[in-house]
Amino acid sequence: MKPVPNEPRLPTRDEFYDLANRLEWTPKYVSEEELFPVDMHGLPYLPIDVWAKTYDAPYKVLYREYVKNQRQKDQMVFSVRDAAARAELDRKLDPVYHGGAFCFHITAIPIPEYTAVVGELRMARFGKAGEWRNLATYGSMDETRHAQLQILLSHDKININPKFAYAHKLFWVDGWVSDFARKFFDDIITAADAVENALMLTFGFETGFTNLQFVAYAAMANKAGDFLFGTAVASIQTDESRHAQIGHPVLKTYADVAKLSGG
Repeated sequence: MKPVPNEPRLPTRDEFYDLANRLEWTPKYVSEEELFPVDMHGLPYLPIDVWAKTYDAPYKVLYREYVKNQRQKDQMVFSVRDAAARAELDRKLDPVYHGGAFCFHITAIPIPEYTAVVGELRMARFGKAGEWRNLATYGSMDETRHAQLQILLSHDKININPKFAYAHKLFWVDGWVSDFARKFFDDIITAADAVENALMLTFGFETGFTNLQFVAYAAMANKAGDFLFGTAVASIQTDESRHAQIGHPVLKTYADVAKLSGG
């Protein structure tokens, strides 16, 4: 009796995740130091094989899952936007809320969101772990979405209040808010290496500030009857919670290595 050949088995979702996200290569034509320059990667400078073993993000998503989730979020936001426009919602909102807290957020945030694309792309190129690079790639697409969505919402409001034009021009005017924002985001994003971006942008800023800010703004907007802004920032916050996970494994990797080396 002939043996029955084993049926080929597709990997499970978790098996495929590890296979796809821990994919590394051995450079043949350049050294590791040339492929990941220390000035762009950051310090401490650990070998690729150390990162491959130790980097393990708690938030795991595959590309097809990412695309499906983002499409659903955008559909929800644009459906509410259409309904709000038909109901002329903006003209019914409390002017103190609309021209105050809401206006400040929606004009101050879009340009820093575009700036964050730079930081995410720096990690996507110079991070030494495959999973780190993949999550940062998603993060760069997220930040582009956030900036474009909030600039669009600002543009919708210009006919009510010209202050909303600052969503486009805030960084190009002088004032304590714009000066502080430019210097702060230069420090933690555009002038930072991949490690610094992971620790200062994702672990520090997105864990301790933007996640909390967007939850609070969503609650405030819904209480004020601004269901469009509440829906938009809630969809953005779910992205922010994923970004915040990028820096945690970086910090844990350094802590584990220091522990093993007796540091």
